[in-house]
Amino acid sequence: MYEVMSGDTLAWKGASPRQSSTDPSHETEFTGDGGPVKILKVCFCTNNNLGKNFKLVKCDSSWKIEAIIRSILVSGRLGPNVELSKCYGLMLKHLKSEELHWLHPALTVGEVEQRYESHHVEAEWRYDLRIRYIPVNFLEKFKKDRSTFLYFYQQVRSDYMQSHASKVSDGMALQLGCLEIRRFYKDMNAKGLEKKSNFELLE
Repeated sequence: MYEVMSGDTLAWKGASPRQSSTDPSHETEFTGDGGPVKILKVCFCTNNNLGKNFKLVKCDSSWKIEAIIRSILVSGRLGPNVELSKCYGLMLKHLKSEELHWLHPALTVGEVEQRYESHHVEAEWRYDLRIRYIPVNFLEKFKKDRSTFLYFYQQVRSDYMQSHASKVSDGMALQLGCLEIRRFYKDMNAKGLEKKSNFELLE
């Protein structure tokens, strides 16, 4: 059982589809039936900064969205041993407007092109990998899937910084900043903190 989320992680919607939390890695094969080859640039949040990282996925027009998601998860780019693959979804966002679409897992790349991409220039669209569904008792489930838990945290942090950070009080911002410093540097020794890159990130 999952709860569905809107485009903004901090804004919740109502009920959701019933899905199993188990998802064997062999369930989806990353091969299609042919068609024009396409390179999809799929963006996702990273732990290093608030910007976007990405993975290029080579596919053809017959590939389903669920296969694209699985190919990213099994690549290890988000971390090891991702078990809750049903939590993830692809969001197609038009960069020059507020238009966005959650892509159904059963849609093919060709169908996405016909329904959405054909309305604007291809370069104006961006694919975002996001946590779309939250399992019931998600804290317990995320204990078994630390990669998904960390990715969910990064998504919430990114949404907060982009949409809500400027609206909170200085005191709240200071508390949140201290918590983030404590989380990020909890295992770092003094020598590691002396590195320029780590010191700049701290600032």
